[in-house]
Amino acid sequence: MTKKNRKTTTIFAVVLASSLVLGSSPLAGSAQETETSFESYINQLVEKQPGITKAELELEISESAKELGMDKQSLAKEALAELNDKELAAQIEAKETGQLISARGGSSGTKKLTKANQRGDVFYTPSSTLGISHGHNGIYYTTDYIVESIPKSGVRKIHYTGRNVEKNAVMQSVKTSQANRNAAANWANSRVGDSYSYNFATNRATSTTGAKNCSKLVWSAYKLKANIDIDADKGAGVYPVDIRDSSYTVTYKKL
Repeated sequence: MTKKNRKTTTIFAVVLASSLVLGSSPLAGSAQETETSFESYINQLVEKQPGITKAELELEISESAKELGMDKQSLAKEALAELNDKELAAQIEAKETGQLISARGGSSGTKKLTKANQRGDVFYTPSSTLGISHGHNGIYYTTDYIVESIPKSGVRKIHYTGRNVEKNAVMQSVKTSQANRNAAANWANSRVGDSYSYNFATNRATSTTGAKNCSKLVWSAYKLKANIDIDADKGAGVYPVDIRDSSYTVTYKKL
């Protein structure tokens, strides 16, 4: 070994030893940065989704990432970007329509749903949590009864007269066969009793048999029973506005 090589080797050994003493490695910087970024994304997602804990979201992000074949940081980043986009779009829409947004999921508003045209129809109403507007939707199990998932209660079935909605709420049909609409309605009804999930950010990849929010319920019904994806933008999460704006849904009544 030359004198120059011995000097280089010695310097590297000293740097490596110093790093180990300080509890870090010069090769670990990128990994630490990745963890820091993931932590930041998770913290922001939790802040924007009241009701879900950091531990719950970390677990759902990790499981969803495995399901999708992604790394968890990329999924968290994508989910946060989509959520930010949804918030901005909702603010613009509310300003343009003069919409006053109420609490998400609860039966609020001065308008009333009406009887559906057919089983499997869906509805959308503006609503929010702590000023964050995501909207709310449900599906008609029969032309008289709706199935929806709301905070605290989870998935429930009620008569349409028991559901108040906000101005600019819409009732929609889904472009598929009536047999598929019936199957979707039946599946949604079979989930009555499931608990509520506050995680919209990655709900496309979460379980269809566990806790679910309103859009996850309706989206899953048609994905599983009609083999169609009624999520307009196919992002990491399916939000109520995604179902309202889907090319598969057709508005036939505005309330």
